[in-house]
Amino acid sequence: MKKPVVYNFLKLLLGIFFVPFLALQSLASEPFKLEGVAGLEQNINFQDYAGQVILVDFWASWCGPCRQSFPWMNAMQTKYAEQGLTIVAINLDSEVAAAREFLAEVPANFTLGFDPEGNSAEQMQVEAMPMSYLIDRDGRIRYRLMGFNTDKKVEHEAHIQHLLNESLLTKPRGKGL
Repeated sequence: MKKPVVYNFLKLLLGIFFVPFLALQSLASEPFKLEGVAGLEQNINFQDYAGQVILVDFWASWCGPCRQSFPWMNAMQTKYAEQGLTIVAINLDSEVAAAREFLAEVPANFTLGFDPEGNSAEQMQVEAMPMSYLIDRDGRIRYRLMGFNTDKKVEHEAHIQHLLNESLLTKPRGKGL
């Protein structure tokens, strides 16, 4: 049964104002330590994204929920890129060909990394598929997002909005991000 638009709007508002505070308590602002990952054309260096909000997503071609999350991540990248959101999705398939087949069916309009050995997933303690981390503009992990389904879209977007707006609320007017 489809939920009314008003329900989703109220859920988004609650997520923007209350959920971030609860999630901040459960996840200390730990520094993001992932150095780099092989990309499509060159290595991804996370230092290049300093000052931006980064969603780092771990995925695999065999992951059903990943097929749902890619269109959503495309939409989030388009919607929030100008506000400073960067999405980096790291594939963990042992065969890059499997990832390329997935991408032919479900394209990505964001940065892609490949880690067939899974070193980055081990370093980040990935527990589910997909699993994402939201990194604030100061380079701290603020949210761990486990799994994905249509019910989680509103909550995940609220976390993104919170981090994008956070620096606007805390920095004096006239200063850059």
